[in-house]
Amino acid sequence: MLNKLLKSTMVRVIIGLMGPLSLGWAADSPEIRDQAPQHYTVVHGDTLWGIAARFLNDPWAWPAVWQANPQIHNPHLIYPGNVILLCSIHGQKILAVDPGGGCSAIEARMSQQGGSSVAEEGVVHLEPQVLDQGDSSVIPTIPLRAILPYLNASRVVDPDHLKAAPYVIAGNNGHLSMGTGDQAYVRGKAISQQTYAMFRPARSYLDPETHELLGEQANYVCDVKATDTQSAEKVTLVTVGRMKDALQIGDRMLPIKQSVVVPVYYPKAADGVKPGRVLGVLGGLDNAGKYDVIVINRGARDKVEEGHVVSLFHHGMVVEDRQTSELIRLPDELEGVAMVFRVFPKVSYALILKSTTPVHVGDDSKPPHSGDF
Repeated sequence: MLNKLLKSTMVRVIIGLMGPLSLGWAADSPEIRDQAPQHYTVVHGDTLWGIAARFLNDPWAWPAVWQANPQIHNPHLIYPGNVILLCSIHGQKILAVDPGGGCSAIEARMSQQGGSSVAEEGVVHLEPQVLDQGDSSVIPTIPLRAILPYLNASRVVDPDHLKAAPYVIAGNNGHLSMGTGDQAYVRGKAISQQTYAMFRPARSYLDPETHELLGEQANYVCDVKATDTQSAEKVTLVTVGRMKDALQIGDRMLPIKQSVVVPVYYPKAADGVKPGRVLGVLGGLDNAGKYDVIVINRGARDKVEEGHVVSLFHHGMVVEDRQTSELIRLPDELEGVAMVFRVFPKVSYALILKSTTPVHVGDDSKPPHSGDF
């Protein structure tokens, strides 16, 4: 079912890391890796983030280039079989999809377009050529399988809102656990014949510094349809439909949010966002590694945006200087890089894209610096 969902929504879920796919930098730009390949053939299973990391020290540095081109509004797509070239044209380094003929053909096409197209900032812009294939084969920016369960199946909800939501008080015929086709009684206001989503409160998120209650993690359980509403007691009979887990007494009923399965991401450094902390690891894990999802204590009110990239740090150990008997705190240690893919008012979900050591609750999140990846 997951494969079907991914294929059917791939056009909408393409993540626009590469904007204009052919980009350029000054020849001495530090963004190009010293060991960057001269060409790379895209294969099934690649991600745009991974491809960018082959050529750039900092994959999130791409937007600093392609955003300088105001004519580009939509992300360009690449497919397995495309060959990405690193060329030097008119003293500039550019990345381009090979149209056939290599860098010479790319230079000739640039000349036909009226020169090298070097922008005032010294940036080369070149439109890509892509294979005419089905949209289901398009290369995404990050692994969709890693984030799909957390796009619609989990929410961080205001605690008061969740507490006020209708809740299951009993199962039909005294059942304590209900599956597809079973019925249950919900206490609270509901509209007859309308479909709702049921969520189970999982945990509260407290800010480790201010102790503010930032939100309540609510995990998706199932869909239900209100079939019979008794206004006097505000009790509604619901029927369980699509489900992830069995419905239980105490589960809360919330409106179904109609949203795009996966939004378009434009990875960029989280500059200007105050450093934060890791509040939790989704999926019931004690620590996190590559492609795990973490929760950080920065959200929309802190100007966090989808696509923001943060570096993750473990607090430096406190050791004793045996010469002076002083306690010295060592520098924080870089342990990974993550990208925010879902933002709530006070917290955000982020996918770990690189991890050198396990990430733990309480670790720091900070805007990335060149070389962190």
